[in-house]
Amino acid sequence: MRIFFALFLVLLLGAGCVPTDQQKSVVAPQPDVVQPITESNAEVTLPLDGTIVGYDVIYKGFGEYIQDRFSGYHVGDDIEVGPEDLSVGEVQEVPVLSIAAGTVRFVDWVSGYGGLIMIDHKVDGEVIHALYGHIDLSSTQLKVDDDVERGQQIAILGKGFTKETDDERQHLHFALYQGEGLRKQGYEQNPAAVRNWINPTDFFLKHDLTMFGLRRVLSTLTIPSTARTLYPIEFVMPGDWDVEYIPSLQALNLYTRHGEGTARQRSQMLIRYFDADTFLTLPTVTVYSTEETTVGKEGYTARRYEIEKKSTVADFVDQPSWRNKRHVVTDFRAKEGKARYFVVAANPELDPKIYADFLASMEVIQN
Repeated sequence: MRIFFALFLVLLLGAGCVPTDQQKSVVAPQPDVVQPITESNAEVTLPLDGTIVGYDVIYKGFGEYIQDRFSGYHVGDDIEVGPEDLSVGEVQEVPVLSIAAGTVRFVDWVSGYGGLIMIDHKVDGEVIHALYGHIDLSSTQLKVDDDVERGQQIAILGKGFTKETDDERQHLHFALYQGEGLRKQGYEQNPAAVRNWINPTDFFLKHDLTMFGLRRVLSTLTIPSTARTLYPIEFVMPGDWDVEYIPSLQALNLYTRHGEGTARQRSQMLIRYFDADTFLTLPTVTVYSTEETTVGKEGYTARRYEIEKKSTVADFVDQPSWRNKRHVVTDFRAKEGKARYFVVAANPELDPKIYADFLASMEVIQN
């Protein structure tokens, strides 16, 4: 079972720590479709070599709510290195680079990260604090108060599933913030607190650091394996989006990688499912219109509704706030009779063409 994401714009992202049975799969860059990373701002560089790592692949994105080994809103990005099934000692040596000139503030082992280096960077006349997690501490000579230069190798990534990474896969947890204190946490419990962190995608875009692909395809989901079973579908989405799995709803939240706040606050679409032998609507919403239609590569039978949560009903729990407003939902199935119905709801501010193109790309692998 696979979901193909054709990525038109690929940006830096990634972060966090989780058990191996919940890991997202990683697909290496395809050199025939990806243009080199551009770097037009001499003050900032990327923390890992883009020819080695997958800057287009996210496991835990900035602002995603995670429920596994750790719980909370993820405040950094994971920069992935290789397949999740690599054994200890089989990973490659990956240099970690200082993104800008700065001063080292912390070098030590921390639970959840393994090796952690924190650096105060001076960028655009301001101090930006950066966390570099899952580091092999034996590979660095840096100590607190040492100065570093832009692009300087500060360490190498720790080997996967060892003490160097606190038993995580090999990847870099990269996070940014401004303000006082040493923030070593990888998660916030309050969604409002996520705004106290800097979205790495926004930071690098501001400094003209991007990696463009004419058409990037990921052959596996970037969501936990439990969700893959629930959603035997393939689809194409814009390259500056990613997917958050919401366990409490068994739903997929498609959100923009750029922007402040949590992934749900940046939500563009929400996908849910139900098993039935006919189309159904919920008593919690007012249905303003119903339209029979078809969607997907195979012309699946579909029904489109314009709905709005009833004012007497409490706001939907764990869902993007726009789900409480008037918006469009498209339900479709791959076969008649008892079947899995997929429900694709669109943020009312979403460009209708993006929504239409997304639905047209849908393919059910099994049902």
